[in-house]
Parts: sequence; structure tokens; C-alpha cells
Amino acid sequence: MDKETQRALIMLDAEKLGHLTGEDYTPEFMADCEECDGAGYILKTIYVYEHRCGVSHPDVEQTTCSACGGAGWFVCDAEGSPLSRPNGETP
Repeated sequence: MDKETQRALIMLDAEKLGHLTGEDYTPEFMADCEECDGAGYILKTIYVYEHRCGVSHPDVEQTTCSACGGAGWFVCDAEGSPLSRPNGETP
């Protein structure tokens, strides 16, 4: 699921909660993760040695960002402090 789809789902959930309870659940704003620049993953150059090859060659390792859980963004309050992570955890 891409970032735009995830953000749209968050906004729809907030709107649905608002209709059910009469309270405003709209998040203040969403901010891209600074660790992965909003990508949700971190790229790292590694060097691979293949069997029977005398020379290494560069490759890219892609790991899920541990700060945002791979979503690439946080729901934040007005001061910019994260209220929650996309996976539902609180920071």
C-alpha cells in the first residue's frame, strides 16, 4: 500500500469516528519520517562476493525503517510531536 492510500484511509477512519461519536478525530497533520525521508525503507550499499568470482560488486540492501514501521509517516499534534505510529503504537 502506498503512502497516499494509507493517508486517505487514516482520514476516512477519522471521519467515520467523527460521525459515530460526534467528536473531531481529524489528525492535526501527518509528517514524513525523517529517518527514511518518507520512503518507509532505508537503502544501504553492500558489497557482494559471489562464488568463484574474484571481485566484489556493489548491491543494495533494502530494510524496513524501524522509526516509522515502514509507513514513512507519523500522525503529529500541533507542536510536531508524534501522536501515533501507523502501526498503532505510541512513541
